[in-house]
Amino acid sequence: MYTMRDVCCIVVALVMSCYGHKADSGSCTPTLENALFEDLLSMMLKIKGIQKGTNQRDETSSAFAASLTAARTLGTGEIVKFDKVWTNVNNDYDPSTGVYTAPKQGVYQFLCTVMTANNKTLRLLLWKNDMKTVAVYPGNSGYNTGTINMILELKKGDKVYIKQASLDKLYIYSESAYNYSMFSGYLIR
Repeated sequence: MYTMRDVCCIVVALVMSCYGHKADSGSCTPTLENALFEDLLSMMLKIKGIQKGTNQRDETSSAFAASLTAARTLGTGEIVKFDKVWTNVNNDYDPSTGVYTAPKQGVYQFLCTVMTANNKTLRLLLWKNDMKTVAVYPGNSGYNTGTINMILELKKGDKVYIKQASLDKLYIYSESAYNYSMFSGYLIR
């Protein structure tokens, strides 16, 4: 692993390499500048633990964002499966189950915005494993939205999901063109 001192030395060496090339030929070509930039970027990504061009998991980060593509009538206690995945760093969110699994112990932030169907009701809860945390109840006249914003301390393997919470508040609205209902989360530290 590189230290910050190593990075500074590398940056100086790259700049001097281009500068020395300018002194010899009068200019640093775009091809050389791009190659130097790519080398610098690659080294910076290695320092952060992300290797460009590989499929290796970056255990230092986790993030996802998914939306619902169509309106649904939910079953009582049903986990909402936000099926259009926008971001899924390390594939910690499973759109087929609607469940996010924490890859490591840490502090995470989760956000959920949902819309009710016209003149229908909806009540949802954010769950951590088998524990209810916070709820959202957008209302029942017209189309309404509600938002959950929660920070949770998780252990590796903890599950977080959005679950329908009432016998009669079942109607969630979304459209594939507008993505009114969404769920996201990420590792803070």
